[in-house]
Amino acid sequence: MQQLIAAFSLLFLAISATALASTFNARFAFLDKNMDGYISLIEAQQDKQLLQQFTSLDTNNDEKISKKEFTAFKP
Repeated sequence: MQQLIAAFSLLFLAISATALASTFNARFAFLDKNMDGYISLIEAQQDKQLLQQFTSLDTNNDEKISKKEFTAFKP
């Protein structure tokens, strides 16, 4: 019984992680209008929360947010 509970717990975690990753990718893709793999300052203007965090998220100061940088976004 404990093995069954453990298996279901792992399955639930895997499904949850997949759903979160899917939401993350969908939001990034929605904001990346020109599909260059980055969110520019102009593209970020679509999302008030992202715009407020833009400078802190752009850790390499290249005036665009990569997927890696976007992972720190807190909506």
